[in-house]
Amino acid sequence: MSKIIFIIIGSGLALVITSYACSLLITQYRTFTAQIQTPEDFGIDYDQFTVTGADNAKISCWFIPAMQSKAVVIVSHGVADGKSGLLTCVLPFIKSGFSIVMYDLRHHGESTGDFCTLGYYETNDLLLLTDYVKKNLADGKPLCYWGFSLGATISILAVSKRNDVKAVVARSPFENIRNVVKHYAWKFYYMPYFPVVPLALKFFEWKTGAKVDDVDIYKNNDKSTLPPVLLIGSEDDKQVPFQWLENIRGSIGNSAELLVGHYGHTEIFEAMESDGIDIERAISFLSEAIKK
Repeated sequence: MSKIIFIIIGSGLALVITSYACSLLITQYRTFTAQIQTPEDFGIDYDQFTVTGADNAKISCWFIPAMQSKAVVIVSHGVADGKSGLLTCVLPFIKSGFSIVMYDLRHHGESTGDFCTLGYYETNDLLLLTDYVKKNLADGKPLCYWGFSLGATISILAVSKRNDVKAVVARSPFENIRNVVKHYAWKFYYMPYFPVVPLALKFFEWKTGAKVDDVDIYKNNDKSTLPPVLLIGSEDDKQVPFQWLENIRGSIGNSAELLVGHYGHTEIFEAMESDGIDIERAISFLSEAIKK
């Protein structure tokens, strides 16, 4: 009997430790790649500024004005990256007349914030940043969003709460926190969904104050009010299953367009630079949207 009790207690402790470790993996995402480039390295003038985000986090931002600017695009990067990591991606937009606002997500790059919350506080950060841009930088010009991975998800979540953003380009967004943690836990760490992930998400909520179910594209969009959304994904993306993009398109409805690329998740930037197809469509998509 004592052996059985020991096994039960040991199994319970192992579950708790594993689930807590899973929650740490979620909350401790930060910029892991070197962020050494600035727009100045490309001969582009820019201004640095800081916005106070949700929970008093300080969000580090760049404003890159375009010549004869026709709109302002707010660019949101993915987990473990930073604003510097997307510089080469936005150059064609600047040349096409789009001013750019780039920023480090909370707990990334030069921004503060105790935790990464996979979209909970990040969505509010983007909303507050958008308010600032509209008041101080846009000069009455249309606003648009461009996001990658986590940045794409929060762009869709944020636009559902506004009526002043003309269009969204969302590369490889995930549907909601539950599904992305479930997918990553099994695919990369071989952790089963039950009971590890539900307990890990409880730890996550306890540590951060975030509410997991608030980060869910399906629960937070009104088809009648959403602007045009260009979804970009790939069947070769191992981190964001292509089915998620098809599901999101179905959820958004007629205002969503789905563009299929041929690359993995982190390889999209090389693909963008080499063939230009996705960038070309994104630029034309935004150009069409701001005229409406």
